[in-house]
Amino acid sequence: MDLEHTQQQSLAGLQKSEKLSRQAAVPPAEVPGYTITELLGEGAFGQVWLGLDQNTGRPVAIKFYLHRGGVDFTLLKREVKHLINMSTGRYIVQVLSVGWDADPAYYVMEYLENGSLEDLVRTRGVLTIPDAVRMFREIADGLSFAHSKGVLHCDLKPANVVLDHDLRPRLADFGQSRMSDDQTPSLGTLFYMAPEQADLEATPDAAWDVYALGAILHTMLVGSPPYRTPDIVETLDTAASLPDRLQRYRDTIRHAPRPKLHYRRRGIDKSLCMIVDRCLAVAPQRRYRNVQQVIEAFDARERARARRPLYLLGIVGPILLLLLMMLFSARSISVANQIALSKVQLRSLESNRFAAKFAARTLEKEIESLFRLVESETDRDELRKHLSDTISANQDELSLLRDPTTKRSQRSEFLADPVRQELEAYLNDRLKKIVDKARLTPGAPLFDSVFINQSDGVNVATAFANPSPETSSPVGGNFAYRSYFNGLPSDAPTNVPRSQFSPTRITSLSASFRSTSTGKYKIGISAPIWPAPKDDEAALENDVAPLGVLVITINLGDFELLSRENETAVNRFAILVDGREGNQQGQILHHPVLQEMNLDEARATKAVRIDGVQLDELRKGAIAYRDPATELVGGKEFEGEWISAMSQVRLPARGASNDPATAMSDLWVLVQERGDSVAKPLEDLGRRLQWETILELIALLVAVAGLWFFVLRMKIFSHDAGPVAPALDTAIVDETIDQ
Repeated sequence: MDLEHTQQQSLAGLQKSEKLSRQAAVPPAEVPGYTITELLGEGAFGQVWLGLDQNTGRPVAIKFYLHRGGVDFTLLKREVKHLINMSTGRYIVQVLSVGWDADPAYYVMEYLENGSLEDLVRTRGVLTIPDAVRMFREIADGLSFAHSKGVLHCDLKPANVVLDHDLRPRLADFGQSRMSDDQTPSLGTLFYMAPEQADLEATPDAAWDVYALGAILHTMLVGSPPYRTPDIVETLDTAASLPDRLQRYRDTIRHAPRPKLHYRRRGIDKSLCMIVDRCLAVAPQRRYRNVQQVIEAFDARERARARRPLYLLGIVGPILLLLLMMLFSARSISVANQIALSKVQLRSLESNRFAAKFAARTLEKEIESLFRLVESETDRDELRKHLSDTISANQDELSLLRDPTTKRSQRSEFLADPVRQELEAYLNDRLKKIVDKARLTPGAPLFDSVFINQSDGVNVATAFANPSPETSSPVGGNFAYRSYFNGLPSDAPTNVPRSQFSPTRITSLSASFRSTSTGKYKIGISAPIWPAPKDDEAALENDVAPLGVLVITINLGDFELLSRENETAVNRFAILVDGREGNQQGQILHHPVLQEMNLDEARATKAVRIDGVQLDELRKGAIAYRDPATELVGGKEFEGEWISAMSQVRLPARGASNDPATAMSDLWVLVQERGDSVAKPLEDLGRRLQWETILELIALLVAVAGLWFFVLRMKIFSHDAGPVAPALDTAIVDETIDQ
């Protein structure tokens, strides 16, 4: 059936309509004291006209009961008396006067110019949730007041809720109302009428008004009442009789899906939806038992919403507190860790300073023992005799070899000299005995070579501990410019005349130099060979020149202090640095990386230096030193920051010119300790504290959550909310049963 068009009438119906139209233009009767102006509407029992109070000028609504023959006026009078009594309620339309003895009977009530709630919904479509909630509560208050007076409305719908100048609702049209003890059935409006009310034998119940109240709230939120769809309307309109229509209405409500459109309203809360659901429960026993329960549920919702900030604070507050605790705990742990790390680093730096000094003193003792060894060798009469014989037997050859430009081929005669070879055999024998003895002594350095340069700088004999076919003999070369011969701090340039250099007169430590055969750094310990024993003062008077210089060389890595085998861990070790001025300053002479290189790698490796700025920092002590040896093959192991300190190696005191307080070598011992190995215990402790803090906070959060769960559960159990009616998913509109 088309709901949007007026239905066609018969000729008799048209004539009847014309008569009724003429009648509607004239009031049914005059009402003393009031001027009737226009028809406002018609209902089941009569018409409502707009009137004007002649004394006050106040507009009023006058309702005429036109169908006297079909109405029990005794019952109506009793009901109207109750309506007059309850009209004092804030949300009930006030009755001003009654004319039951007039023909037709009438009563005068206040006129509210803003129309009905139905008009408002039709205009706006839907109300805002705050407006709907406010109006629902006020309608419920008015209905509760009526129930308290024993009156059941029985036809509550938006059209029977009128609005005052503040858009406050007033309950009107109690034409279908029943007293609470009345057994007479009453029919309301389709889709606002409870399904059990749609029965001509039903007994009035407060649950009917509860259902209608829920339908009104649904209409305000969605725009139309529950269950109203074109299909359902067509089903009802095709009914053959009123009982058939009521039966179809009951069956439709009971079998239709539950309304759910109100759940889709943006911004709506679940508790409000649940109130709608329970009001619209199909079974009366699952509905609120009376309007007061609806108000209580609504008030509980308002209290819960009012407490929501407190709930939020109760939930978010501990979480924020926990977050703040975590933040400050993490910050405190971080600050404490930084302070502790700084102190540990300083303590480690002091420890490394002490270790560097200790290592320097240890190296000094090793050098001291080498000094004594060289001195004891130079004071042997057998060595002195072999050297003197070699010099005497080769005067001409030595005179030729003093010139550094002499070609290597011109040295062959000198190399073949048997006297010189006896000297070299002696050196080989001595070197073998020294090396064999060193190997039997734990920690003793292993020597690389021993050689003798006569007083003009010419090498007259050389012995190697580990001779190699690739090693060319230095015999016959003039090395007067080398520091191991002249005792100077550094080697002189090769273009300086050799005649400007004289042999050292005291035991000396040479400048470090790199072996051309092994690629590793060496030093030489040299001592003069005098023509007579040191205790023969008569033979050494008048500033006698030494016969030559004996030099014993040693690889720096062979010192016990620097031996890799003696390292207990790779996280802390000592290296040797060249500290002399010039291009070689800061050059790393010994490092675990250099020690582990094979012959080919050592030869191919370029020199590695610590730059001057960093070297100055290391002399004071550095906490963030970066090892330049990481550039070498295998040096990646030493990446990162190191805590390092240096100490200079002091020379053993020799001769009157060597003051023990000032005689310092160019060797510096650098002790470095991996920074993260120092920080790791603190980092582990910090992580442990953080985890402990997190676990404590989680435990606290669980405890708070448990307390909230307990509180909410107790709240649920302490509040008898009753069963919630299932919701129904349909569209909604208005329909009134004709009576």
